[in-house]
Amino acid sequence: MLVEILTAEETMISTMLGKTRAIDAVHHTLVDSLETAVSNAVAEGADYTMKTRTTPTRLTNIVELVSIPFAVTRTQQAIDHYHGTDELTRQETKALREYGNSVEFDLVRSTLVSGASGTVPKMQGLIAHISKSTNTTAHSSGTVWSASILKGLMKANMDNSNGDVATDIFMGSYLKDKTDDFTNKTGISYDGANAKSIISAVDIFETGLGKVRVHYHRYVQQSTDATGRVLAIRPEKHKVAYLEMPYVDRDLARSGPYDKRAVVGSMTLETRNQDSNFFASGFSIG
Repeated sequence: MLVEILTAEETMISTMLGKTRAIDAVHHTLVDSLETAVSNAVAEGADYTMKTRTTPTRLTNIVELVSIPFAVTRTQQAIDHYHGTDELTRQETKALREYGNSVEFDLVRSTLVSGASGTVPKMQGLIAHISKSTNTTAHSSGTVWSASILKGLMKANMDNSNGDVATDIFMGSYLKDKTDDFTNKTGISYDGANAKSIISAVDIFETGLGKVRVHYHRYVQQSTDATGRVLAIRPEKHKVAYLEMPYVDRDLARSGPYDKRAVVGSMTLETRNQDSNFFASGFSIG
């Protein structure tokens, strides 16, 4: 007899993002910009006039340590369980899955905690780390999510970025359901008299200013959020930077008939271009 795990797992974003290495507890990414395009015509034979140069600025994030510790008694390891697996091994497998959920949660929702004065250091997740006045907006509470609003967000994303616009948008179940009701203009007609399936889904939303893949995500929208939220990212502009790759720590002291384990690792979010992403909240969730 197997044991069915009822809790859902969500690792879509952490799987989607590239991986890189962190070398310090504070992680920096350097960004720079070109001058605004203007005419640079000069007179023949004139002296050069030196242009003002800019230096890179830093996007900074904090490395956080994530651990899932647990202990299993020797008695439980000796018992023949219905699942047919050693209980220590089963709990280790559960902890690995819980670790993945925890990292995903913080990659999306975590806010910065410096770790000073005995506080637990925490990284900025995507929602906080991409935030700028030009790409983060709070609509009036109760605003109805619609195709026209999404088009407006995509237009603003194009106007405020260098053209590397968001390609993937994430939302909770309510807004995903409303997105599936968007009216499609496909130019395709067919005789559905013999159709055996009814399909009502929007997986890709495309305008002349870009195309986004639409995803349901459990952590973008939580029961504690008063209004609906959408997060749109360009995955290639982000990486998970590991200071210490995840591993199972089995070298934990014990003082009784039990064994201790912990799944542990340290990482942060690296964002290379805030402008390629957007976040919006304030939408009605019924």
